[in-house]
Amino acid sequence: MQGLLDAWCRDRILGLRLQFPEQNTPGVLWFQLVSEDLENWMDVKLVPAFDALGTLSPGIKPKPEVYATLLNSGCQGGEHAACFAELRRNFVNTRPVKLKNLILLVKHWFRQAFQEEAQSRPLPPVYALELLTIFAWERGCGKDAFSLAQGFRSVLGLIQQYQGLRVFWTVNYSLEDPTVGDFLRRQLERPRPVILDPADPTWDVGSGTAWHWDVLAQEARTCCHHPCFLEAAGSPVQPWEGLGLPRAECSDLGHCVLRDSDQETPEDSRSLDDTECHWAGDSRTVSPAPEPAAAASTAPSALGAASASALAQVPARELDRFIQDHLQPNPRLQEQAKRAIEVLQRCLHKNCTYRPSRVIKGGSFGRGTNLRGGCDAELILFLNCFTNFEDQERHRGEIIKEIRTQLASGWQDPVPGLRLTFPEQNTPGALQVQLVSAAPETWVNVSLLPAFDAVGQLGADTKPQPQVYTALFNSGGHDGKHAACFAELRRNFVNTRPAKLKNLILLVKHWYHHVAAQNQEQPGPSLPPAYALELLTIFAWEQGCKNHSFNMAQGLRTVLGLVQQYQDLCVYWTDNYGTEDPALRTHLLGQLRKPRPLILDPADPTWNVGQGSWELLAQNAVALETQACCMSGDRTPVSPWDVLPALLHQTPARDLDKFISRFLQPNRHFLAQVNKAVNTICSFLRENCFRNSPIKVLKVVKGGSSAKGTALRGRSDADIVVFLSCFTQFTEQGNKRAEIISEIRAQLEACQQEQQFEVKFEISKWENPRVLSFSLTSQTMLDHSVDFDVLPAFDALGQLGAGSRPPHAQVYRDLIRSYHCAGEFSTCFTELQRDFIVSRPTKLKSLIRLVKYWYRQVQGHKMPKGKGSLPPQHGLELLTVYAWEQGGQDPQFGMAEGFRTVLELITQYRQLRVYWTVNYSAEDETIRDFLRQQLQKPRSRPAQSPDSGWGSPHPQGTEQREQDPKFNLSYAVSAL
Repeated sequence: MQGLLDAWCRDRILGLRLQFPEQNTPGVLWFQLVSEDLENWMDVKLVPAFDALGTLSPGIKPKPEVYATLLNSGCQGGEHAACFAELRRNFVNTRPVKLKNLILLVKHWFRQAFQEEAQSRPLPPVYALELLTIFAWERGCGKDAFSLAQGFRSVLGLIQQYQGLRVFWTVNYSLEDPTVGDFLRRQLERPRPVILDPADPTWDVGSGTAWHWDVLAQEARTCCHHPCFLEAAGSPVQPWEGLGLPRAECSDLGHCVLRDSDQETPEDSRSLDDTECHWAGDSRTVSPAPEPAAAASTAPSALGAASASALAQVPARELDRFIQDHLQPNPRLQEQAKRAIEVLQRCLHKNCTYRPSRVIKGGSFGRGTNLRGGCDAELILFLNCFTNFEDQERHRGEIIKEIRTQLASGWQDPVPGLRLTFPEQNTPGALQVQLVSAAPETWVNVSLLPAFDAVGQLGADTKPQPQVYTALFNSGGHDGKHAACFAELRRNFVNTRPAKLKNLILLVKHWYHHVAAQNQEQPGPSLPPAYALELLTIFAWEQGCKNHSFNMAQGLRTVLGLVQQYQDLCVYWTDNYGTEDPALRTHLLGQLRKPRPLILDPADPTWNVGQGSWELLAQNAVALETQACCMSGDRTPVSPWDVLPALLHQTPARDLDKFISRFLQPNRHFLAQVNKAVNTICSFLRENCFRNSPIKVLKVVKGGSSAKGTALRGRSDADIVVFLSCFTQFTEQGNKRAEIISEIRAQLEACQQEQQFEVKFEISKWENPRVLSFSLTSQTMLDHSVDFDVLPAFDALGQLGAGSRPPHAQVYRDLIRSYHCAGEFSTCFTELQRDFIVSRPTKLKSLIRLVKYWYRQVQGHKMPKGKGSLPPQHGLELLTVYAWEQGGQDPQFGMAEGFRTVLELITQYRQLRVYWTVNYSAEDETIRDFLRQQLQKPRSRPAQSPDSGWGSPHPQGTEQREQDPKFNLSYAVSAL
């Protein structure tokens, strides 16, 4: 066929030339007709096909046997779609011209938006959008003349709700034939979206498992705010309304099923509609109660119980969709509220005696964290008549009174669909108004706050002058009394966060409002404000994630965990105020001495927004963690981010012991489970490895931080060293390694099958001929685990008694002669390394934990390019022991003093020369010469550092000085 076409078309078509691109579709001949100007072309595909339908009369369906034969052929979805091309063409050709124009518009949008995206991620075929456009028109309009903007908006709305789409027609095939009916039901149970070709029921052009509809949905959400969707008066174009289409006030979908009414039977309708997916307990519309003003602690008045149960029952993987469908604010109300607030501003500028120099939008509306249904907004009116913080108190009452008078007389329904009301005034220093929509349960609470412009207009990334906060402290302002003056800083702090983090904030606030409604039904102490949960969510993301794309369930689980630890919460930022100014430092230190929880507003350091009763929130957080929204697909809890309720550098010196005890020491129950499991594994390896081989297991030794008693809570590392008889010297340790690892793996797998463990025992699937890894994880606390490396080694030491040193210096002479790189055979000395730490006091091991935790925090930062890598963690352990030994060896020392001493030694790393002779000494000539070489390696010029700590042991161990034992952790950390 290609040869015939090439010969026939040559010089036959004026102004067009024929070309054959690369053929990448099996069973199809593809050619292009290209114009002379090269700007226009047509792709043509020649498809040889079986004439399954024959000649059909207009309006006559194919016989059921055609589809029965198709289904019995065992074809793949759409494999024989070409056989039904005539039906497909007729299905579209009978539509009105304007509907085809709408199809052109939708296809143009698709091609313009995703010209490059389609190459990186598989997007749905354009034909799926054609069918979706026809569906929208049939359900929402059905007229030859309609508004293209309305139609386009309706199609984009359906795309946003792709996970609920189930679209099919029965114009060519029906449910009457049992074979087709059964197949159709199975098709409709496929993952959404399902869009079945009206000509070929095997072809799901929507294919929820194949295409990236989420990419289209994101673009559709963005486009819905463009000018093409605004009426001449500025109000947004409303989509069509109909069964299965998104409603104007709710983006939820009804039953997305379309078929011919003359073929629908009650039985068919019931059997198919029962497959429609709903949130369990959902009432199809979720309208959370309005969020209280930032400074308020009162709960919302009501919240639908169905919406609360919906969140608990939403699968973790569906949380993003739940937020989009139920929590994100309605764009129409957002636009109305924005216009109404602008009208309020103009009214104030025009009519009031006290005209504001500038007006700032605040509250959740200004921060972009308001929920669907109702929201709170603040209008901060900065007035020139206020020259300091105290002025606000003297004149605010009369100003608010005049503003109310002017608004009451000047509001003449300037925004259709919104009316202005004055609710009960219960916030001193503010005028509260409510903008109520005609739609049910939708409103905006606006607080108008006259304020002193203390900060002024700041450039991007510019902090307020310290004098601003000094004046605030001198005015006697406390507990956020003048928080309105800093509204712009507060808004900017949240607005710079990624969109997905704001979605997580919406999810947390939705849950908070449900708890607040419970609190109002059973009166008790006031909850902390919703704004405290916003800040806690930002803190969780900053400390545990910082990625713009993250797992929503993990984020929610992390915040719920922090809520449960409210008695330890210490959260603050220095984006706008720091510790450089003496007055600010004094005030901040005073705040840090106050009882927990402490969540300081990032704009106003006098305002602890964490004040309130957290008990009810903590109880509900425990309950929600066991629900579907926090569970993985295998019904195990989603792992939270690794976030502590207080940061190390924010912890006062006197609380360091408490910090270690609460956050760094491993869970005792989990530790006991791990020790029991490791003993079982070690015994199994001793008894079963190389049972039918001349190779014998001489001993199995536990090493690493778990064995030394210095493991950190959460995830830690450990070693299991298997000493084998086949190694008679250090250099043989690499021999037969792959064979040995293979045998150990086989025995570990047998142990996994035969033994019962209280922890989850997983062997690494990644095969490494040098090392074998496995992990032990808590069954109930998935963030608690120990990763083990199983290492075969030469038994250089033999059987050692407790506290004994190697019996012969020959061991170290052999080591020195054999090694090529530092620590090459360190596994052979695991017992000595372990015993060196194990014998130390418990408090010293706690200090080691603290140093290791700080080390991991440093490790989390990216190393500057060209600076290499950090020293090993073991080096920090030894440095800590050295500092304690040189500092007096007191078993009950001051934790802050010890920590500061280690940090000071690290600053003097260029001078460090630390070693012990507890296991090897300089008496042997070979060892002595080697030690001398090691200790004479070049060092740089000594670094200077401030004096403090445990008498600051000299880094070379030759000099001690009396020093001031004061502790300044923040200085030490920042200096490093």
